[in-house]
Amino acid sequence: MGNRVRQLISSDLRLRLMMIQIFILTGFILFSGLTIYQTACWLVGDINGIADAAQSGFHVDLLRYFWIISGAAIIIGSFIYLKVTHSILKPIQQLKQSVIEIRNGRYPALIDFHDQSDDIGQLVHHFNDLNKKLQLNEELRNLMLSDMSHELRTPLSNLRGYLEALNKGVIDGDPSIYQSLAEETQRITDLLSQVDWIREWDGTSQGTMITPERVKVSDLIDHVVKLYQLEFERKRVSLIVDVEPIDLYIDRRGIHQVLINLLGNALNYYEGKETVELRGHKQGMDYILYVKGPGQPIPAEHIDKVFERFFRVDTSRSRETGGSGLGLAISKEIVERHNGKLKLESKGNIHKFIIRLPNVSSPS
Repeated sequence: MGNRVRQLISSDLRLRLMMIQIFILTGFILFSGLTIYQTACWLVGDINGIADAAQSGFHVDLLRYFWIISGAAIIIGSFIYLKVTHSILKPIQQLKQSVIEIRNGRYPALIDFHDQSDDIGQLVHHFNDLNKKLQLNEELRNLMLSDMSHELRTPLSNLRGYLEALNKGVIDGDPSIYQSLAEETQRITDLLSQVDWIREWDGTSQGTMITPERVKVSDLIDHVVKLYQLEFERKRVSLIVDVEPIDLYIDRRGIHQVLINLLGNALNYYEGKETVELRGHKQGMDYILYVKGPGQPIPAEHIDKVFERFFRVDTSRSRETGGSGLGLAISKEIVERHNGKLKLESKGNIHKFIIRLPNVSSPS
């Protein structure tokens, strides 16, 4: 029994604090009361004309009142302290239970504590923020896994269907069938490559840093345009390129991937008759690159969401074109690693993706 009591006291912070404070309170009251009692007895003993019997009776009555008042003060003080301590430490007990729930794989409700003026209030506030971020990350992780599963399942199902049909002799092999198989394989390869890219350029990762070098922007853009030139001609989409020549100190591979993503989106989601534009020019201390072209109208509430991983405005069209919803998220991470900004301006069916890079032509 004694061991259980000692274990309870050592494990319960509130009980431990209460025992310590009651001990201090009791000691203070007894010390003060006894001091006053002895002083009173000494003062009465020095008064002439008071009989010894009266002094003895005074001592007894004073001692009795001392014990009554001291006991009442200890009990009342302990009760008040218990209530105050319970109120103060209640958030800590809730924090303890919430941490246990998180450790067990569950996300607890937010702790209701409005006073943020003290250390405990700030601790609860930060814990609630952490709890919300953990829940959001879990939701995004589940969404990412679900979308990745869907993205991989579609081309894999197509490949399986083609291969089974070829194996059973339902269809005969010809160049068009082999081309379809190659395209489905490429879709899987592209998705996995984008996953690798976003893992490499993740904003929370400190492992991958940009490796800047002096790059002629015009040469970089010419290379990207040549990659898509045949596709633009095949789809009969007009492309205008107008770039102010300049040398920038950038990560060639990263910015190359950003331009590929933006120009590829402009082509894959092209709807209309307007020209696709790729332009670049100096603006103050920055260099501006933008890709502008027509597509489906984007609702205002989705403008900022287009840079979120796996987000797609038109899911059905994204499935058809093989879009994974990762390209813009990757592009944003890369541009921000250059201390730049990537944003979308949309007006009707015309969309303009703007890259703002620091105009740095040499290492700092």
